[in-house]
Parts: sequence; structure tokens; C-alpha cells
Amino acid sequence: QAALSGHIQAQAAASRQRTTGLAAAPLALLTERLQTLDERLHRLQQERAGLGGVVLLDAERTPFVQAHLQALRLDVDIQLLQQERAYVQELRWRLQATQSAERQRAELERLRQSHEKLYAQWQAVQAAHQALLEKHPIKCRLPVASPERTACEDLRQQQAALLAANQRAAADHAAQRTRVAQAAPTPAPLGAFEPHQAPLQALAETLQARRTALLTEQGQHWARRLAVPVQQVVPTALLILLGIVLAPLGVKALLYFVLAPLAQRRPPVCLLPQTLGAVALVPGPSAVSHEVLVDPDHELLVHPEFLQSTAVQGDKDTCWLFSTRYPFTSLASGMVALTRVRTQETARYVVSATLDPHSEIGMLHLPAGAALVMQPHNLVGVLQPRGAPVRITSHWRLGSLHAWLTLQLRYLAFHGPAQLIVQGCRGVRVERADQGRNIQQAATIGFNANLAYTTRRSDTFGAYLLGKQGLLNDSFDGAEGFYVYEEMPHTLLRGGRVRRGLEGVADSLLKVFGI
Repeated sequence: QAALSGHIQAQAAASRQRTTGLAAAPLALLTERLQTLDERLHRLQQERAGLGGVVLLDAERTPFVQAHLQALRLDVDIQLLQQERAYVQELRWRLQATQSAERQRAELERLRQSHEKLYAQWQAVQAAHQALLEKHPIKCRLPVASPERTACEDLRQQQAALLAANQRAAADHAAQRTRVAQAAPTPAPLGAFEPHQAPLQALAETLQARRTALLTEQGQHWARRLAVPVQQVVPTALLILLGIVLAPLGVKALLYFVLAPLAQRRPPVCLLPQTLGAVALVPGPSAVSHEVLVDPDHELLVHPEFLQSTAVQGDKDTCWLFSTRYPFTSLASGMVALTRVRTQETARYVVSATLDPHSEIGMLHLPAGAALVMQPHNLVGVLQPRGAPVRITSHWRLGSLHAWLTLQLRYLAFHGPAQLIVQGCRGVRVERADQGRNIQQAATIGFNANLAYTTRRSDTFGAYLLGKQGLLNDSFDGAEGFYVYEEMPHTLLRGGRVRRGLEGVADSLLKVFGI
């Protein structure tokens, strides 16, 4: 209410200032001022008509209040301009009264032609409006946005504006005709312009009533009932959806740019620095099958399903546990119910990956004094001296960040002399660590216990983000030492998918214990 009252006072003062000095203005200036006022009135009336309709916003929100306050401000501007126009027209009429009868008649003819022109325009717009209503009677009347509804509203607004202009022209013509007929004497000078306050105050008093009526109409509209619940729910739903989309990205970015570099700067894990860094594939590269020579001084422990062909001679029995010192590890890694082969003379046995068409067998020669850190699930069998089974030592690293990031808190080291028979998907490779080598973590089979083992983040964030690489790679460093890996990680199954569900949980638990 206060804002509208202030607007009324400001616009009234502006009208007084614009009309100052017009009482002595020539006829041409008054005519030009009338044309300017008519153009401005037409523009304001079109703008005011564009604010009609139902506003689908909450009553307490600013757009709703501002829209209707703006409409009332336009009503005030239109009312003041109409009063100002009437004042200028009166000045013009009084000036014309002092001129000759011929000029009075010429002015009368001009007003008549203007009136007829406006009336013809109004009739044309009315005919177009009526034709559109007859062609689209439903779409033009429903309060739903559509091209037909918009066109109908535009024609209605044009018709209203032309009607108002036509009525003004008719009134001007009638007044001029009366003046010409009566030939009234020269009127007295007109005083200064002063706006009529009653119409303006009436507009101010209707603000609250109009707001109440519009709120009632808006609350009963079907679109309002649909829009309000949507406005209440959609922002929260969008935020939740955005969180679901961005949360994995944020977690991966935190792991890659914060946690992984922090772990990379931590001291490496070196389990047995005094052991030899030696291991080699014998008798050659990995293959689908390998021939194992068993002499009287050695015995062969192997999974029975990997034993493809055997010599007739020799004693074979069942070794229920690979290591009696680590029964749980033997059981969890599947190193149970092994076939033990002992011979009185050298015999040949063929070990092959008979159950997996993608696996190959590699024989790792581990000399005395050397140790190989590995997980027993890659182990197929072992060729060891009789009476001197492979010694296994357990090493916990609870204080290492590398161990916690890889979820392998315990490491098992296999000590030579022995030949470890391992399987690897697509093959088994042995490489020297030299001054530092990185390898995909899931592909690692084992490494010499004298090497410095660390975790390093994958080379590019994009590959990690898209799931093409894991977060961490295994890194080995040491002038003397080797690491062993399979050509394709054993965790990638059936089209490259990592095992999930209960199988994935079981794998993670076994990895914690180095199995």
C-alpha cells in the first residue's frame, strides 16, 4: 500500500512538470503532445493486458505480489496519462476556439476521418476475433496455454485498445462538432494541470481487495493444485539425484587425489630384507601343461585335478593339509586333499590346468635362502625335498597404510629350496624389479620377500573414474629381486566383471589374511 501511494505521488508530480507552460503553447506542439500521449497510452495498455491471467505461484512469494503491484502501478500511470491527455486536449480545443471557422471545420473533418479509420480497424479486428472463436471455441476459452488461446487473447487486447481509441476519437469529434455548431465565444484561459485524486485513491484502495480475490481464484485453479506439490518436491528430488550422481565421483576423487598420494609417501613394506632375491621359471615359460621330474629325494604335492598323467611306479597317497602349521590357511585356500607322490626312482608326471581353458602352469624355482611372498590360492602344487617341507612364515603389517588400502594385513612367505607350481590366466611371467616397477594389483601372484613393496595410484584419473583401472597398482623396488604375475588378473571373470556379492565378500576376507 505504501509503495503504491508513493508511486501515485511521484507520477502526479511528473505529470504536473510535463504540463507546465503548455497553456501558451502553439497548436502544433499541443497536437504533437497529444500524439505522444496516445502512443504512450497504447503501449501501457498493451503492457497492462499482458499481466492478466492466473499466476501459478505461492501467495507469499515475491513474483506473485510484484506482478499485481506492477499491474496497479500501470493502472495509475494510465489514469494519470488519460487526465493529462484530457488537459492537453482541452488546451488544444480552447486554442482552436480562437481560430477561424474554416480551421474549425477542417479540424472537425480530420477528427471524423480519424474516427472512421479507427472504427474500420476495430471492425476488422472484431471480425477476426469472432472467426477465431467460431473456429476454435474450446481452445480459445480454456485457461490453458495454446497457440489458439494466445492468438485469441492478442486479438481481444487489440480490439479493446482500438475500442478505447475509437471512443476517444468519437468523443473528440462530437465535442468539436458541438463547438463548431454553437460557435462559442473565446473561452477563458485554462488553469494549471492538477490530477483528480479520487480515481487514483480508488485504485489504491482496491489493492487489498484485488489481492484477496486473486488468491481465492488461484487457490481454486486445478493447475495451482498440481503446481504447488510439484514445487515442494522437485527441488529436493533434484538435490537427491544430484547427490547420487556426484557422490561416487567425489569419493573416487578423494581416494585418488588425497588418500592414494598419502599412502604413496609412506614407507614401503619389506618383509625379509636379508633373504635372497631369486626366483625363476623352470624349465621354461609357462604353458598349458608342464612335465615334473620327481626323484627319490623329492616329493610332489599337487591338486589331484591338475595331475594329468602319472607314471605307474611310485607311491601316491592323500595329504589332507598342505601345512599343518597353518590349517585354516590351507583349508581356506583350497590346499587340502592333495595328492602326494613319492618314487624310488626318477619318474615323469604331467601337471596341467585341466579345468580352466585360459589358465597356464608355471614352475617357480625357489633356491635355498630365497623367499617368495604369495597368496596360496595361486598355488597348484609344490616339489619339495622329502622330510623338509616348504617353510611358510606369516608376517602381519597392521601399522602399514599400504596393507590397509589393499586389505591385506597378513603376508605369507614361502621359503626355498622348493619348486612352486602356480597357475595364471593366459600365462605366468617373472620380471626383475630393478629400480622400480608397477603392475596391476589384481594380476600379482608373488614377489621376493627382500623387495620394497608399496602401492601407487593408477596412472590416470580418467581410467580409474571410468572403471578401466583400479585405484592402486603394486610397485616393487630393489636391485635384486623378482616379482611374479599372471597375464590376465584372476578376479576378472566372464567378460571382465569382478566377482560381487557373497563371492566378493569372501575374496576380501581371505585377502585380509593373505590367502
